[in-house]
Amino acid sequence: MNETSTSARDSREPSIRSLADIRRGETVRIEGILFGALRELCRAIGIEEGDDVRCRGTSRGAVLLETPVRRTALLEMDWARFIQISADAPASPTRPTGRGPARAIEHRDARLG
Repeated sequence: MNETSTSARDSREPSIRSLADIRRGETVRIEGILFGALRELCRAIGIEEGDDVRCRGTSRGAVLLETPVRRTALLEMDWARFIQISADAPASPTRPTGRGPARAIEHRDARLG
């Protein structure tokens, strides 16, 4: 296959990447959580597949996310690598209707925004 046809095909496919690649201020949709234990951890901090989340800050070891219910959750990068995201999300985090309230880890460090 030549390079031109590959590039054309790639530009039409949705962009799926890891939550560990998120940048501060970026809002993304959680497309896939790759295994059960991680899915349970994410549910405990208020994140599920299909949710839109916003990055409030990152470090080498963790990512701070604004959940759909406007809570801040801290997720270690080792876990974030196994969460697939798509950049095709609205400007602010949302959650489809029909889900119950979420629990999240509160974080009050003003330096992270």
